[in-house]
Amino acid sequence: MDQTPNAEIRLEESCPQPPVEAIRDELERILASRTFRAAQGQRKFLHYTVEQVISGHAHLLKEYVIATEALGRDASFDPRLDPIVRTEARKLRARLAKYYETEGSSDPLRVEFRKGSYAPVFHNVVIPASEPASEAKDAETPPVAIASEVPLKPKAPIDGHEPRWKAFLASFAIDGRLPHWKGVLTSIAVVVLVASSTAILYRLWRSGLRETTFAANDASIAVLPLVNLSDNNEEFLSDGLTEELINSLRQVPGLRVVARTSAFRFKAKTFDIREIDRKLHVRTVLVGTVSKSENRLIVAVQANNAENGYHLWSGSYERDSSNIGTIAPEIASAVTNVLGVGLVRGGGQNLIQMPASPNSEAHEDYLRGLYFRNRYTVDSLNKAIEYFKRAIAEDPSFAQAYAGLADCYAMARPVFATPPLEVVPRIEAAASKALELDAKLGEPHIDLAVSAEYKFEWVTAEREFKKGLELSPGNVLGHIWYAWYLALAGRKDEVLTEKTIAAKLDPVSPYAVESVGRYYSAINRYDAAMEQYRSALALEPNFGLAHEGLGDAYLLQGMCEKAIEELRLANESMPGPRRMALLGYAYAVCGHLTEARRILHDFLKEPRRGAIPALAIAQIYLGLGDKDLAFLWLEKAIDERDLDVSLKWDAHFEPLRSDPRFNALLRRMKLT
Repeated sequence: MDQTPNAEIRLEESCPQPPVEAIRDELERILASRTFRAAQGQRKFLHYTVEQVISGHAHLLKEYVIATEALGRDASFDPRLDPIVRTEARKLRARLAKYYETEGSSDPLRVEFRKGSYAPVFHNVVIPASEPASEAKDAETPPVAIASEVPLKPKAPIDGHEPRWKAFLASFAIDGRLPHWKGVLTSIAVVVLVASSTAILYRLWRSGLRETTFAANDASIAVLPLVNLSDNNEEFLSDGLTEELINSLRQVPGLRVVARTSAFRFKAKTFDIREIDRKLHVRTVLVGTVSKSENRLIVAVQANNAENGYHLWSGSYERDSSNIGTIAPEIASAVTNVLGVGLVRGGGQNLIQMPASPNSEAHEDYLRGLYFRNRYTVDSLNKAIEYFKRAIAEDPSFAQAYAGLADCYAMARPVFATPPLEVVPRIEAAASKALELDAKLGEPHIDLAVSAEYKFEWVTAEREFKKGLELSPGNVLGHIWYAWYLALAGRKDEVLTEKTIAAKLDPVSPYAVESVGRYYSAINRYDAAMEQYRSALALEPNFGLAHEGLGDAYLLQGMCEKAIEELRLANESMPGPRRMALLGYAYAVCGHLTEARRILHDFLKEPRRGAIPALAIAQIYLGLGDKDLAFLWLEKAIDERDLDVSLKWDAHFEPLRSDPRFNALLRRMKLT
């Protein structure tokens, strides 16, 4: 029987497994092919897993085993933090498909990795003799979708005035063509919807997974910053609508939505869509534009498959300024339908009806508030508070504006150095009003948890954290703050869970990565900690907190020269008394007493009330070995409600723990 490359083939699943020698012959053909020649990771993965199945050890093919036995990871490998196995498995499936479409099209059997399993299966190939050979067509390789900060101009505008958003989306389309919006788009959406929902339902049925933030690996999306096509004064609109869209999608159970911090790292950059898959580990990427003309707003969006760049869906939404609050929920509803998430989880479409103000001025001021809040500086936070207050004055029933205001007050202590007990009543008033107007919001509960921490009401704080994260499981800051609550309480084993969730939701955020490093330092796994800090610095070379953490890890290992070098870098890139205090502590414990006392002298002479935290002064006295003054200033720090007084967490307090006064400090914080 003649075999032609394009003949229809059928995989014989009902037949016995092919002989071992046939499987090994197929393995050799694959590994010797041009398709696999340079793919070292996938070659190792394929060879190891095939041999394990042949040897009868398929049941041992778990992430940890593959990572350590085949992919070179050491015994500290943690699949929750390192996705190497899942990434290589996904690439291997794609490469095998390419191989069998080209070089391996005439191979007598197939090697396949089914989703959800790392054990390969083998099939004989049957090619029907009755099918006439058809003329082979040249395989076309579709262009990779590219996102550009500057929208591309269309090649042939119909009337010379084609909208800029169409040009932008055209830069993502296969062969430069946008789909036929009423026909092809509907067909694609229906096919993708049915296929996605069926596949996800099948996986859930097979695995019996409980519903968690990461239960469905395929249901994941990154919403990249919408591109502003209007003047620069409208930047708040594109950024604010992006955040509203992220928040709307975050409400859908089972859909993993990349956090704002990671998504916005791609703002104003040109990139290959597949780069998003490599960096954010998502299946879908949503891009789009915002343009405003007088009282009309046009938002155009497009969803693409992150793995191959294929276009999935597009939509354009035109509204007058008085109705822009409906845009984000409508887009979110359309996206969940395309992904099939709402069908799997049951009624997801009902969860994305974000309450927006019918008052257009209030809604625009709210978007301005979001824009400035996310800059995390003293000036920008003051502006955010002003805009949220204006939104509330324009619409006193606008729950999200109250929630935004509560967020700003919760950030006031670290940003403004405001005494916590002064800001607690403001947090509670704004957050309570937000929940009174909309009990489904999660963020106000997290703000109330922070307020309770400042009052050392730990039971209340944990209840509010749990409620907030139940309602808003994708809130990265909430997970990081809850992790710190657990650290203060001395519950180290639970800290990693929350920090890991935050890092997965915000995979290219240096803050989330650095936060995991703090955990490893606290449990004396310094190599793992330093790896996290270096990863954070790879994302943001001048990230002061990562330099601080790396310096601290060196210091805890007695590596004074490297510690001081990193702590100096931390102070250069992110000046502040807390980082200067750690440098002073390092100088003291490393024997550079003159430098340590100089920093202490500067702190004590600071004339501005509250400019230097009492904890900063306590740290230097601790480094100098003056326990009496260290305890005195720690008492003052507790009176200041400084939540960085982590007595049960910080290894630097070890010299004090045997002193009876240490337990008195714990009682003062109501931690015993």
